Amino acid sequence: MTVSDFQRVLTVSVKEIKDNLRDRQTVFYALLFGPLLMPLLIAGSLIGSMKQLTINFDQVTELPVINHASAPNLVQFLRSHNIDVVDAPEDYRTQLRDGDIQLVLEIKENYAGNLRRALPAPLTLYLNESDRDSSRAARRINALLSRYGQTLTQLRMQVRGLDPTVFSSVAITETDISAEGASGQILASLLPFLYIISMVMGGFYLAIDTTAGERERLSLEPLLSLPIQRWQLLLGKYLATLLFVGMSLVLTALAIFLLFRFFPSETLDSLLRFDGLAIGHALLLASPLAFFITGLLITVATLTRSTKEAQTWLGLLMVIPMAPFFILQFVSIKSAAVIMAIPMLSQYKLLEKVARNDPIDNLHVVLSVGGTLMGALLLLLVAMRLYQQDRMLR
Repeated sequence: MTVSDFQRVLTVSVKEIKDNLRDRQTVFYALLFGPLLMPLLIAGSLIGSMKQLTINFDQVTELPVINHASAPNLVQFLRSHNIDVVDAPEDYRTQLRDGDIQLVLEIKENYAGNLRRALPAPLTLYLNESDRDSSRAARRINALLSRYGQTLTQLRMQVRGLDPTVFSSVAITETDISAEGASGQILASLLPFLYIISMVMGGFYLAIDTTAGERERLSLEPLLSLPIQRWQLLLGKYLATLLFVGMSLVLTALAIFLLFRFFPSETLDSLLRFDGLAIGHALLLASPLAFFITGLLITVATLTRSTKEAQTWLGLLMVIPMAPFFILQFVSIKSAAVIMAIPMLSQYKLLEKVARNDPIDNLHVVLSVGGTLMGALLLLLVAMRLYQQDRMLR
């Protein structure tokens, strides 16, 4: 490419960038919705759900109990596990429905008598399953009561001269060697998902407007009549779209970094890495995908004849960046050399490893970058070939 060729390409790019900066829809989806609002909505809701599912046994919680005088040992056990036992109100059912209290434990009148006769001692736990706080509190109390019941069962056997281990035929111990567990796996997949989706949204409307949009407005023919090669025109549009895709990627990285600073969670800190170094590392690994996504958007939009048709086809293609996120939740795919050469899927695997702080094979990085850039080049060549055809003016 000569200096004059580069100047023509740059002129087209600057023209497309200026035109689309005036388009509020393009700016909104490229610089606000994809990079900022989407991470806030998705990651924020997921973090909130994790907090709802997490049980903090160290937190001191007040538990209203009916007839707690009948079970002093149970009350002492609960208090030793940060449960503050208080008298239950008379209208506890109404307060449970209204959300004023989360749980009520009722100790039946025959509780002590059944214990003395080695019979099951009845307890009733009242909760409101439509209230998430009530359900989470119930899981904590159920876990403690189960532990207390197991202790009583072992004591009953020992009093009768029975060894409790006789009834345990096998001893199974599960040791999770991963640092993040199942919850961390979902969050680790969230990082590449947000990066890829934001890049697609960043170039979505710009790619449509600079290709199918110009054909629909009949402004493409005057451009092609200028002293400029068609490949130069296409490359200028490609670079303009690439700029918006790249900005979306950088803004998304910044948004994710700030999101996990404003929503501190000890659980997240113990599961994954979302510090500045990890986010920057992930940004570098995801950056080759910007060229591939830009080529995919430009190529598909070039094949269409109208804005509506381009939006339909590119809307269907939105499934492609989403697919690895959902597939990897149910299917375990090893990081083989063949897999790491596939665009998008390889970025999912690499960025998951960054979030989990797992070691990354340099060969896998080379394959991912090479395969992605090769795919981007092929898409760009296809788009250039389409621009050389007369059907572009029909």
